[in-house]
Amino acid sequence: MIAINKNMKLDVLDKKILYELEKDSSQATSIIAKKLKRSKEVINFRIHRLEQNKVLLGYSAIVDMAKLGYFTFRIYIRWQNMTQEQKEQFYDEIKTKENIWTTTVLHGKWDFAFFVGVKLDHYIESFHKVWNKILLTYKQKIAESKIAIYSPVHNFNKHFFIDFPMKTETIERVYGSGKLVEFDALDETILNIYASNVRTPYTKIAERLNVTSETIRLRIKQLEKKKVIVGYKININLPKIEFQGYRVDFLLKSVERNTELFEYLKQHKYFYQVNKSIGGADFETEIVVKSLNHLLEILEEVVRKFSDVIRAYEYFGYSEFPTLSMVPD
Repeated sequence: MIAINKNMKLDVLDKKILYELEKDSSQATSIIAKKLKRSKEVINFRIHRLEQNKVLLGYSAIVDMAKLGYFTFRIYIRWQNMTQEQKEQFYDEIKTKENIWTTTVLHGKWDFAFFVGVKLDHYIESFHKVWNKILLTYKQKIAESKIAIYSPVHNFNKHFFIDFPMKTETIERVYGSGKLVEFDALDETILNIYASNVRTPYTKIAERLNVTSETIRLRIKQLEKKKVIVGYKININLPKIEFQGYRVDFLLKSVERNTELFEYLKQHKYFYQVNKSIGGADFETEIVVKSLNHLLEILEEVVRKFSDVIRAYEYFGYSEFPTLSMVPD
């Protein structure tokens, strides 16, 4: 029996496994074993232990839903007079609503965020339908909200947990701005099942959809080739390994060094995402750190390096993802 710990101290092998899965969470255990020069049985045991200890919470596809004709709206909410029980009820309700792709519990400036995917041909009507249903029940509980279009997003594989000499590779996964591709209802159905757990055997998906496993394999390969599926990642339970996640918005005096700032953050150990939004902040980023003090130290470093263009910054943390499917964290 595997012992389950409140917090889990990762050893070098655990971290190497997480690194490989964060680069591509769909890759077979045998491939990871070969890369790390360990037996398949050892890798399977370690992955299972990470799951049992709630360090590894899931394996997701990063999907460019823009290529299937979707807009992604991001809504931030700050609550007022909202009990924890009412919040939990809201989380349970919203994750069952159609086209709610990801929900996030925040702390700081905002309390909650969610992402709505709506079809391009009737996106305004569809968005208002979702948002108005929420307002009908929760308007009095919402102190403030902010809506933006979330596109494009540049996601990088996380390697913040690598604290020993090791050559790391930065992989950039871009989604949210691709041109439409040809697809059919089966492609979209496969994505809805596969994206939330990419380690699900093709045979199980095939059985559910009443097609062959070879059909599933070929369809997924085509979706990868068309860059509808742009990558694969893991959902890490950050508090379990004593880390914290934050959104950081940089407020700029000038955009003339944006390319340089982007490349600097792309190669940074702790930053893992840059969000380009319409209606959002000047320069939006995501970061994982050890503590609030650690975050502030890093932000001051960035400000010193780009003091001629960064005016200020704002940050807020996230603690959990009640729903996580098409959109990366």
